[in-house]
Amino acid sequence: MSPRTITTVAALALAAGLGLAVQATWRIRGLDERSEGLAAAGREAGASFVETLQGEHASRLFEAFDRRRQVVLARAGARRDRLFGVLLVLAGGIGLAAGRAFRRIAQEIAEHHD
Repeated sequence: MSPRTITTVAALALAAGLGLAVQATWRIRGLDERSEGLAAAGREAGASFVETLQGEHASRLFEAFDRRRQVVLARAGARRDRLFGVLLVLAGGIGLAAGRAFRRIAQEIAEHHD
């Protein structure tokens, strides 16, 4: 592979990684806020169940747990995406450094043969 190809691929990986990491971070922030709201609703449902011991309050509590579980799974996916983004940024940075090093090596070889 030529140094130019390595540099191009590395720059694309760097840009894609930055975009993925930023987008995932925004998703995590939104899901964190949603999780806080669901946690408060779950506490209210749990408190009302403890006070009344009625089944309808227990079903609300279980529904709140299910909604929180869905948000937690979505947050885990967003964190995974952010990690992939960070790894792409690192790979892009390493690729850019390797492309630069290969370009220097190629220049030195060309100078030596002249």
